[in-house]
Amino acid sequence: MKKTKAISKKLLARKEKIKEVALELFLHKGYQETSLSDVIKISGGSYSSIYQNFGSKEGLFFEILEDMCKKHFDMISSKIKKIKNGNLREILYSFGLVFVEIFNQEEAITIGKIVYSKVYDKDKSLIKWVEKNQQNFSHNILINYFNKQDNFYISQNSEKLAMLFCSMLKEPYYNLNVLTKASLMSKKEQKKHVEFVTQVFLEGIYKCACFKNC
Repeated sequence: MKKTKAISKKLLARKEKIKEVALELFLHKGYQETSLSDVIKISGGSYSSIYQNFGSKEGLFFEILEDMCKKHFDMISSKIKKIKNGNLREILYSFGLVFVEIFNQEEAITIGKIVYSKVYDKDKSLIKWVEKNQQNFSHNILINYFNKQDNFYISQNSEKLAMLFCSMLKEPYYNLNVLTKASLMSKKEQKKHVEFVTQVFLEGIYKCACFKNC
């Protein structure tokens, strides 16, 4: 039993090392320019270990992407949980600050470029991955929060509102960075953007809720 456990830990460590090396290569060398032999040379892994654990270079990338989504989800969730008895504005603002910071980093932008490059792949691997990993997307944090609101309009439109708020936070800056290599926002600019989006979003909600109830 002890021997099997030790082997499992060793294999797990090797798998994590492969992902760590692959991510660094994808970020600095580029996805297309990175070969499995590059990953093996640095990580000390093997073709058999990569094929066994990930299936292919694309499978390796998608597992890295899944890890990142989970990490970002946990980061935002942890931040929100620290707010005790916060109102809707405070929750949205805190969510927004972490969300915008994540998508304003070179790592997220480079990964975004790789994701965009797979949009029209014939095997539709990206679509399959998105369908499989819906639960790891950060907007689910807001959906759960909106579902608990006393405001009927917010609770009944939780999914649409959550996805809309996230889209407002990301655009147009994230797409511009992915497509054109625009300048990243400073901390001050990030804060102003989140304040603006939160204000516009809340005003829109309250006007729509009032219209429905009036």
